[in-house]
Amino acid sequence: MNLFTYTLRVHVEDTDFAGVVYHSNYLNFMERARSEWFALLGFGIEEQRKEGIYFPLRYANIEFLKPAYLHQTIEVVTTIKSIGKASIIFDQHLRDASSNDKILCKAEIKLACVDKTFRPRALPDVPIIATIRRSLT
Repeated sequence: MNLFTYTLRVHVEDTDFAGVVYHSNYLNFMERARSEWFALLGFGIEEQRKEGIYFPLRYANIEFLKPAYLHQTIEVVTTIKSIGKASIIFDQHLRDASSNDKILCKAEIKLACVDKTFRPRALPDVPIIATIRRSLT
């Protein structure tokens, strides 16, 4: 339950002139993985809108270890490290899809839970959040 792997292929738009993934795109890949995971769990963007909440990025600590290249297939591995009253902390890393040991980048990402006015708000009491909380204890 607390592990999601998202596979993607690096496209030209993701790279610089040398065919290396541009550094900010690693964050885009991680965002895509988190969004896909939440959607699969039944708590995607539409459900979040119904709850009147948003999850802006509050904190990112990212370490670039090896470059990713044009046309390379990579995986974004995501786990939830902790859930606070109004935040979620994720551990994420990107790896070469052909080698689980070849870690390209790793990050700790903290998302805040806010209402429509961007004030902090407690995470909603929805089944998937409760299930993940239980899995962390």
